[in-house]
Amino acid sequence: MIRNNANYIPLLLCLSLYGLATMGSAQELNVTFSANIRETTCDMILSGGTNNTVVIGTEGKVGLDKILARDISATAIFSLKITECPASLSSLKTTVKGEKSADLNTAISNSSGDGNAENMGLSIARKSAPDSLFVINSTVDSERLVWTDAEITAKEVQLVARLTPTKTDLGTTGYFNAVATFEFTYE
Repeated sequence: MIRNNANYIPLLLCLSLYGLATMGSAQELNVTFSANIRETTCDMILSGGTNNTVVIGTEGKVGLDKILARDISATAIFSLKITECPASLSSLKTTVKGEKSADLNTAISNSSGDGNAENMGLSIARKSAPDSLFVINSTVDSERLVWTDAEITAKEVQLVARLTPTKTDLGTTGYFNAVATFEFTYE
């Protein structure tokens, strides 16, 4: 039985082997083989950073005034690129995962620890729609990155990462570090 279900095709092969016993009587030996046959996976890369690290600001420094003013210096432009995918790719969805801020569901919290920048987070959106932020850890299509046909054809989507206050009382200065994981689902 062959069933295509989003890159997973179970295949059951049955093979009967017949042999002759040494005494000339026939014996039947049934052997069952099973295997999972999968399509090639998609390979993705991050462009615009070094060693999968994207730095915001000049040498990693940004003034709090620039963050509050939503200045371009408090952002970083980067891309997710398809380097290898099956020709049958018709749908690609990306969930932005990370340690979600307790105060803002569209921001990843600072992982630098106590005494560093507080009430600050990192938000991610399409470069073409910088105010439509992705909800961290959401698998709801309207809240995550659903690649357009044009982006799939171009094999790239440009994104913007932005430092942002997570509370109405201003953030504090200090070190900021956040880890975002991009989880891809495709058909």
